[in-house]
Amino acid sequence: MWTVGIETSGREGSVALLQGDELVAERSLSHEGRRHARTLVHELQQMLREARTSPQECELLAVSIGPGSFTGLRVGVVCAKTWAYAIDCPVVGVNTLHAIASAVDEPVERVDVVADAQRGDLFLGQYQRDEQGEWQPVSDVRIVSSEGWLNQLSPGDSVTGPAMEQLKLRLPNSVTILPEAIWHPSAAIVARVGRTMAQAGETLDHWSLKPLYLRKSAAEEKAETESRPSSS
Repeated sequence: MWTVGIETSGREGSVALLQGDELVAERSLSHEGRRHARTLVHELQQMLREARTSPQECELLAVSIGPGSFTGLRVGVVCAKTWAYAIDCPVVGVNTLHAIASAVDEPVERVDVVADAQRGDLFLGQYQRDEQGEWQPVSDVRIVSSEGWLNQLSPGDSVTGPAMEQLKLRLPNSVTILPEAIWHPSAAIVARVGRTMAQAGETLDHWSLKPLYLRKSAAEEKAETESRPSSS
């Protein structure tokens, strides 16, 4: 099975191609590639061309749906939907924090994955291994305050995610920070998680694919606040 992975949720976007479970190619995306669908499509086409295959041979599209960058997620999801429609290919939406957890191969049983949600908040996903060693969500991804999350950590907890860049110096020594190399999601991991989801029957038609924003953008929240009538 040829699987294409798309990751545009964060600062370091990428696209990847798997044949079965083997990584055939992975390309990093420029800033433009994460903000403009046309550039993203060009990178995908170039990757397939170098792998001597074509979009029509793709059997599954796996795309990171968030939480993450509003613009990046929108571009990635629109691109995946358009491609899925054009080549009649099934698509899978992969939770970004779940993808990050799935890259953890250290001998830990539970992990907190955190990403910056802006305005002093974090997106928090908590995962634990099942009997097969696969990472499963403990609960739905939610928004928490940075201070609240830091205060609830216990000795021996393991943590990872993009927010480590801002929080690593504030974490107690008793907490294990997982390797920096897996703080951010990659298209290869998104593709592998998507392949597992597809094998479990979790594919979508392209119309059903949507980004997981969890909150409105800063501009939308500001507009709502300004539109409320004054209490005076």
